[in-house]
Amino acid sequence: MNDERERKDYYQRKYLSLIEEIDKSGKRPTLFLHACCGPCLTYPLSVLIGHFDVTVGFFNPNIFPIEEYQKRLDTLARFIEEYSKARGIEIPLVVNEEDFLKYQKVFEKRKDDYEGGKTCLACHAYRMGLAYQYAFEHHFDYFTTVMTVSCKKPSRELNEIAEKLSLQYPTTKYVYSDFKKDNGQLKGILISKEYNLYRQDYCGCLPSLEERKRQKESQSAKSR
Repeated sequence: MNDERERKDYYQRKYLSLIEEIDKSGKRPTLFLHACCGPCLTYPLSVLIGHFDVTVGFFNPNIFPIEEYQKRLDTLARFIEEYSKARGIEIPLVVNEEDFLKYQKVFEKRKDDYEGGKTCLACHAYRMGLAYQYAFEHHFDYFTTVMTVSCKKPSRELNEIAEKLSLQYPTTKYVYSDFKKDNGQLKGILISKEYNLYRQDYCGCLPSLEERKRQKESQSAKSR
């Protein structure tokens, strides 16, 4: 293929190249890691922690309702606490209190779109933008997101979003990734089970919740 980005291992190769460069330097740079939930954090954190001083950021005003938001945050915080304690390290957690109502403009047209469509990409860009800005303003060496671990999230588009953001925040470099490689999602599921983590069954926003309810109703009707 003419476009190298079309190659399935493109972002994985960029990631491994950076890790090799960092390891050779003998330094441990700081990394601000955007996490959407505990289960998606598990595998990326397990591979990044050996090379970076990681701070996790929970910047997800899309999650609805507030009870679900709190449940996912509590799950994430518990995992970080237990995981870091078991390894004798400190992994700080930063929580963004962005008002959910401010987020409405991002997905107000989501009802006319499908999961994985343009509105979802706008949502990813919005949340990653909040997190990247924080990383830049607090002088982190690197930034990345765990979202490429999910088979429902497009790695190429997520990396391209972050690549554009990196131009706005040039002193904080972006770590390209495709964490679903090397069975990353499956490994994350196994870690989630080990820590008995709550695993949600919808992405987060109100339209995705309603979509999931319709799917369950349809499945229930078919099983009767």
